[in-house]
Formats: sequence, C-alpha cells, structure tokens
Amino acid sequence: MNQIDEKAGTTQLEETFRPLFTENWCQTLSEVTTTDCEWNIQFPLLEYPPRYMTSSRFSSGNYFFWNIRISSSTDKIYVHLHMEKGESFSEILSPFPVSIRIANKKGNLLPIKTEIFQFSLFCNVFLNDQTVFHFSRNELQNSKFYEQGGNVTIYCTVKVWTPKETESGTSEIAPAVHHNQLVLTQFVEFFENKTLSDVNLNVGGRTFHAHKIILAAKSKVFAAMFQHKTAESLSNTVHIKDVDPDVFREVLRYMYTGRMSSETLDKMAVGVMAVADKYLLDHLKTECETHLLNSMSADNCAELLALAAQPHPAMHLKQLAVDFLRRFPALVMATDGWKKAKKENLVWSCELIEMLFGRKLLDV
Repeated sequence: MNQIDEKAGTTQLEETFRPLFTENWCQTLSEVTTTDCEWNIQFPLLEYPPRYMTSSRFSSGNYFFWNIRISSSTDKIYVHLHMEKGESFSEILSPFPVSIRIANKKGNLLPIKTEIFQFSLFCNVFLNDQTVFHFSRNELQNSKFYEQGGNVTIYCTVKVWTPKETESGTSEIAPAVHHNQLVLTQFVEFFENKTLSDVNLNVGGRTFHAHKIILAAKSKVFAAMFQHKTAESLSNTVHIKDVDPDVFREVLRYMYTGRMSSETLDKMAVGVMAVADKYLLDHLKTECETHLLNSMSADNCAELLALAAQPHPAMHLKQLAVDFLRRFPALVMATDGWKKAKKENLVWSCELIEMLFGRKLLDV
C-alpha cells in the first residue's frame, strides 16, 4: 500500500542589493521551487526485500516529474530517484540538490542524505535513474526504531532553481562609498603622519601628536576641555596619568579610524576599556566588554577582578570573574596574572582570598 503526500512551493531568492564600489550594476534574481514527497510503505521491507518497488509520480511544476524507486541486494536497500523532463526543464539552473531521509512513525531513523544532480543543458543529457540513498539491511533491522512488519516512510525533497529576471542600472550610492573610504584613508594619514596636529598628549613620558577637532568630535571629555579656556586648551598640552602609553595609542587610533583590531583586544581589552570609560567612548567600551565576556579564562581572571578597585562600572564582568574564581581557584592562582595582581596589589586582599580558598586548594 503506497501513500503519497506531495507539497510544492516557490520561493523568490531576493535580498536587498546595494552596490558598493561601482557606479554601474546588475542583479540576477532567481526562484527556487521546493517539492516535498512522503512515501509510506506498509510492507516488511527488510524481511522480504523487494527486487523493485516504485512510488507514484510527482512533479516540480513543469520542470520535472519524479518517481522514488527501491531495489535491494543481498545486504543493502537502495533508494533511487527517477526523472522525466517537463516542458520547462530547459529553464532550470544546473545543478540541483535532492535530499532523502528515512523514518518511521517514532521519528527520524537515518540521517539526511543529499545528492547533487548534474546534467548538460547544451547536450540535453542526464541520467534518468540515480541512486540517492542506500542503507544496510542489518543496521536498520537491528535498530530499536524498526517496526517488524514494515511501515517505513521515505521523505524526498527536490529543489530546482530558475532565473527570474536581471536588473541593471546606475548607482548613486557608489560615489558616497568612495567618498567615505577616502575620508577614512585621510584620517589614517592624519593619525600616522601627525599632519597639521595642534595638541600634544603626554602619556607616561611619551608624547602623541593629535588634532583637537577629532578628539572633541569623538569624546565629550576632550570637547569640554578644548571648548573652554582650560590650561590644556591654552598650552595645547594634555597630561594623562595612570594610562599605559601603548594602550592609549590604540585608543587614539580608534578615535581616528573607528576600528579596533581583535589582536589588540586580545592583548589589552581591560586597559582599553578603562580608557574608553574615562573619555566616554561608549561604543568602544561596549566592544571591550563583549570581548572580555566571550574570552574569560584563568589567565585574565585576576585582571578582571582588579576592575573591582576601579571606578568605572563593569559589574557583570566583575561578577563573571568572581564566579570563575569560585569554580577554579587553583587554576586562577597558579597563573602569572594572579602573581602580578598580588605583587602590584591590584586585587583587594589577595592573601585573604587565598586563605578563604585555602581548604579547597588543599583538596585539589
């Protein structure tokens, strides 16, 4: 007894297209026709493997007509897909995927198998009957899912792509993109070459030459500093304390370019976050917090615990570090980061923390 349940649908594969680097553009749109077929076989397929069995015919619109076929050998059952051309078959784009899975009423039994069908539109040649799936009779028969007496369902999904239309035109967006890229390139040059710099930033004995207008545009702190007759504004020199010069250079680069490399975040995310908080660079601060949340480890746990002694808010990071320390105290206290924090008194009362975890450490 064969029962066929067929569902076919067409989906337009269209996304918003915006040309980036050219004035002239074209876009080819396509549609995908998805055809699903469900073949229920109420027959002892494994006890008495059939030499040949076929489903009724189903179609993918006017492109193809299909039959699922089953054959067997001594130890395997084969599932084939038979194809017949429809009136519109020449319109399809080759190749196209066919997926087969086998299940019974208790759920999926075997993993999905996908076969890519190919044929030549020029020579009009393709194999009418292709093997899509095969499985071991013993494997299926010994499975706890197999129902003695049969009742197996084969699911088949065929996807056929066809061209819809090609559009073309002249873009007004590309010149703006070129302009934005040019501006970014010029800002990088300002940062690297110090062209027309008008303020000196003294950080830990190192001097960075910068531009007031860029600093003020990026940071409300610098804007307030330069808009009034402050000592910094009048002398064109800003003294910055308690900031590592290397960290500040990367923050300064960010203010010019709007970019922070993942390599920099790996090395100095905590320091960058502190400077970003100090100068109200909210987007950079969020970027650092996200990076630290995703990279918590024993090596950087002590560094995050040190945030508790700093004024800027990062309570979720502090709590994450405390939770990590509770779970893995031995790992954290064995790192160079913990030794550095203890030596420089970065973490509140390291000795007390070690005493609190002393019993647990002895048990490890």
